[in-house]
Amino acid sequence: MLADDFFLVAWDTTGSGKSRMHLQGIALGLAGALIAELVLAQRIAVRGVRLGVVDTRPVQEDVADNVLSEITNSAHHTDVRTWLAYLAQRSVADVSGRLETAGLLQRETPKLLKRKQARYFSTDFSRAMWPATRLRLGLVRRQPLSPPDMALATLVDACDLTDTVLDEPSDRRVARQYLTTVLAAMPQPLSDLSRQVSSAVGDAVLTYRI
Repeated sequence: MLADDFFLVAWDTTGSGKSRMHLQGIALGLAGALIAELVLAQRIAVRGVRLGVVDTRPVQEDVADNVLSEITNSAHHTDVRTWLAYLAQRSVADVSGRLETAGLLQRETPKLLKRKQARYFSTDFSRAMWPATRLRLGLVRRQPLSPPDMALATLVDACDLTDTVLDEPSDRRVARQYLTTVLAAMPQPLSDLSRQVSSAVGDAVLTYRI
């Protein structure tokens, strides 16, 4: 699932167990990924700053179906940024819980009061590294990306995590040039969604720094 892959890029589950950026930024990125899952499943349409349900049939996955149900039941709320902010309140818990249920992640509860953020550790090193590795190879080798990987690439970029994927500085120039081409070729709903995620994360970064 797209949001699972984003979590594994955004969280250092094979090392420190910590998030790679401030928590609110990751939460917004995950919220965008959860909406993108429904866009890719042709349940949600995004156009500009608005979204709407186009198919109410469940996708047979609990987290995605809960998000779809909430959007369906609140059809009068169509602003993408509103849904990003709402879903971000629990996106880390939802996606990490999905990975834990699948046996791919273990949660370490903070033992010290001063450390409020939980740490997450992968139970499968190869699986944890694969989303970032797949994305890096695709960008560096200029390979065609599937729609889910296009969405992953744009969400990673929206959250300023591209250099986490492109860990070799020598790869970055060529890969970023290709990333620009990929983003320009994205389906419009995913492109519009990524812009809203980027704006939301940018605002969150400013607030975090202040």
